[in-house]
Amino acid sequence: MSEQEDSVIVVGVDGTAGSDAALDFALAEGLSRGCTVEVVTGWLWTPSSDALGRTTTLAEGRAEVSRTQDAQLAAALSRSGATPTLSQVVVHDYPGRVLVARADHAAMLVVSGGSQGPASRKSVGSVAEYCVRHSVAPVVVVPDPARARRRTAGPLLVTTDAS
Repeated sequence: MSEQEDSVIVVGVDGTAGSDAALDFALAEGLSRGCTVEVVTGWLWTPSSDALGRTTTLAEGRAEVSRTQDAQLAAALSRSGATPTLSQVVVHDYPGRVLVARADHAAMLVVSGGSQGPASRKSVGSVAEYCVRHSVAPVVVVPDPARARRRTAGPLLVTTDAS
């Protein structure tokens, strides 16, 4: 790898609390390693299944996703206090495929573990799993904060009143 390729940390963001945690981790790593942090959002949109719920064209969808990414990055930078070198990318494609392609020559790829419900047996979400399976760069999977809190809360003890 060249030094330029080796000095990029790619992080996937999608506006969720889990991707906030991944972004915070990537920014801290970027600062400590002196790496550029590339903030990447992959998204899919078709007129028949508008996941954004309010756009009517691909251009409007891209603009909305870009605004969401900008707001998420601004909030993360206000939490971190310091700013590494940054770049931002929004790509209309399956998020896992976008992240793996962007991280092809990166120092690492950082993703959220996803936000499965308490009954889910999956350890990571589908995008994180895709990245772990297909990325040539090391992948750091940062747990969703809510999921991490559930784990540290310990097992639920249920008692009954025998009176």
